[in-house]
Parts: sequence; structure tokens; C-alpha cells
Amino acid sequence: MLKRKGKLGIALLVTALMMSILAACGGNSNKEASKEPSGSPSSGASASASPSSGSSKKPVEMVLATFNAWGESEGLKSAIAAYEESTGNKVRIDVYPDDQFINILKTKMSTNDAPDLFMATAGDGTIPFSFLEPLQGPWVDKTLDSVKIFTTKNNVAYEAYAFPLGYFGAIYNKKVFEKAGVKVPMMNYAELMDGLKKIQGTGVTPLFIPGKDSWTYQMLQAVGGVFSITDEDAAKMAKNETKPSEMPGFMQFAERMTSLVPYTNKDHLSLLIADGYQGLLDGKYGMTVLGDWLYDDLAKLDAEKVKDLGFMPFTMDDSKISAVVNLSGRALGVPLNSKHKQEAKDLVNYLMEPDHFNMLVKPVQGAAPYKDYNTEKSVWQQEMDGYIAQTGMPVTLDVIRQRFPTFPLGTDAGKPFMDIFNGKDSKKAYDDWYTDYAQYNRTVQTPGW
Repeated sequence: MLKRKGKLGIALLVTALMMSILAACGGNSNKEASKEPSGSPSSGASASASPSSGSSKKPVEMVLATFNAWGESEGLKSAIAAYEESTGNKVRIDVYPDDQFINILKTKMSTNDAPDLFMATAGDGTIPFSFLEPLQGPWVDKTLDSVKIFTTKNNVAYEAYAFPLGYFGAIYNKKVFEKAGVKVPMMNYAELMDGLKKIQGTGVTPLFIPGKDSWTYQMLQAVGGVFSITDEDAAKMAKNETKPSEMPGFMQFAERMTSLVPYTNKDHLSLLIADGYQGLLDGKYGMTVLGDWLYDDLAKLDAEKVKDLGFMPFTMDDSKISAVVNLSGRALGVPLNSKHKQEAKDLVNYLMEPDHFNMLVKPVQGAAPYKDYNTEKSVWQQEMDGYIAQTGMPVTLDVIRQRFPTFPLGTDAGKPFMDIFNGKDSKKAYDDWYTDYAQYNRTVQTPGW
């Protein structure tokens, strides 16, 4: 998604695909949240005045929980330091392994051990809004409508989107593609397969997959399979009228995913995303399917060789392709059982002020999720904009958010695709996945299950 972690994050995405629909069908739990008293309106950091302001309020220490990589970001550390200097409060950043954080966070929130606030992948599907405090502040009305879909419910804001808007797609080595005679973008499945064969013919591994974190396998489906599932099939699955192994789109995509195996790195099960950085820069790999947020990491590693890398749309459909917007980035939320609710809300408002927001997201580039905020786009985002203008291709969300907008992303989203990619029978992989999905829906008493 995709988990996406925006560094993600995906925070860029599916044991969740199935479980998504649960929220599409159920979801009455948020009604209780709307009844929860939210305390006095949170207007900004001024509510937690520094000792020098003459306020008798004692400084507090808050805990912000997040993914490993996100907690180490330059922008978050700088913005928190500015907040601490401004208010006298302290913020401890607790980080957790990417594949464990969401489950740990849910456990903490259910056992009264919640952090004061968290930064996780946006959306009710990651952390149910019924567990969160409503948020108020000037930034709420400035939130873009496309972002509000994932940060609000019933016109109430529960999360503050804390990441620029970018794209999911294929990071590719221009020199490798040039040498192989492959034109970009590859507009359909036939062109993709032809391109992979040509690249392999030059002695280069065409497609790098960092599979040690299983969510990365589903990036191929999240980005390349936007048109593999119809809205009609998604609606049927939401009503428990069908399952993935009975859906032609799922089964065809499984076949096409296995067709990629000969063109990928053989050690994909043991490698992380960062393990492929040098290989992409040096032309050992032709491309990888992730998100444009990686530009900053690659540029830091080699400011010259990063110029040899480009970013393009990716599809495994016969005729359809889209530029996939990354909306699985970072969002801030305050648990209902936060020990310092008001201070946490004030911190969110502080970070959402335009100047502080720019500090928070630095050095990541992309369009702002808030009206009238000035942010810069990276060269990769500009390249994707060029393809959109050149071809007239539509801009869509990834397949999960496009077809299953309330999908719970905080699960092992890539497992069925990892299983299929590694040789498991497609029907068996989907059915095993569906068994867990069905059990989840019965547990939360989703209507129809």
C-alpha cells in the first residue's frame, strides 16, 4: 500500500484486500466515536505554553509512536525539536518494526497503554476512527477533498495527513532501458513482457523485488492491477457473494504475476528495499515497482547516478493504464485513551501550520494535501505529470483504494501475492487468504457474514 508506507508507505497495500471490504460493509463502530467528548477545541501550540510565557501549566512529555523509518525522518525530528523549544513540552518518538507496528499499536490502544499520538498509514482501514479523538484546527477546512476521503468520517476529522502527495509506479534505470531499446512508458502487459525480455537479453535483471517485507509483493497488484478488479466484483465480495478465487480478474492477475518470476532477482525473499538501491543506481536492475518517495534516499546515496533513474506508470492490463496517486502516506492521530489528549491535539495543530508542515515533510517533495500550502514536486513527480499530459491517461488511486476504499491496510497485505509469486497454487493462496478475511468479518460482525 502501499503498507504502504509512505516509505511505505505504503505506508505505500493485501491480506487486507479482503479484509477491506469488511469496513465497507460494517463500520458502525465510529458512531460511538462521534459521541465521545473531544475536550476544548484545539487551536494550536499556544494551548501548551512554554514556561517563559507565564503559564502555570507544567510541561508534559508525550509519546509519538510510528514505523522505524518514519521515526528517523529528518523532517519529523526537526519539527518536533521546534515544537519542544516553542512550548517546553517534550516528545519521545517510539519506533517499531514496519511489519509489526500496526498490530502493536492496536494492542496498546486496547490495553490502555496507548501512545499520546501516532503516525501511521492514513485511513479508517488502518486504525479504526472509533479509537480516535476528533481533531479540530484551521488545517481541517483546507484539506483536499481527495484526502478527506481517508482522514474524515461523517464530516469529522480524525487524522491529519502529514505527507506530500506523490505517485506509485516503476522506478527505472534510463541507461538500461536505452541499451535494451525499450521505450517508456510500457502501456500494456504485452509491452511490459517484451520490455522485460529485451532487458534480460542485455544481461541485466529486469525487475527488482524486495520481498523480505511481504507487503512489497502486492505493489505489483496495487499499481499494475488497478483495472484487474471491477467495481461489480468488489461489491459482490463486500456482500460475501463471491471470493477472489471465483473472480476472473484475480485469477488472471495471479497468472500474470507468476509470468514475471523469470525476470526478477532470485534472492527476492531475503532482500529489503534499501538492498536494491545500489543495484538500481548501477544498472544491475532495470526497475522496481514502489513509490516516488525513494528519490530522496537514492539521491543521498549518489547525487549523480540518481539522474539516470526515472519514474513511470506501470500496468499489467491488456489496454488500460493510469498514473496511480500515492495516498498511503503518513497521518497523525490521537487515541481516545491518550494520556495527554489536549497537548497531543495541540501538537498536531502545530505541525499542520504551513511553515511547520514544510519542515515536517522535508526533504520529501510532492503536492500539498492542503489548499494554499506551498510545496515542491520532485523530478520524478514532474516526469509522471509529463506522461499524463502526453498520453491523456487517467489518474487513479491504487487498486485497493480505488475498488475497496475502506480496506484495513494494517495487515499482511502482500501474503497471498508472495505465496503465488513463490509457487503456491493461486486458488489455494486466495482461499487461504479468504479464510482469514471471512473469520475477521465474523469476529467484527460485518453484516452479511
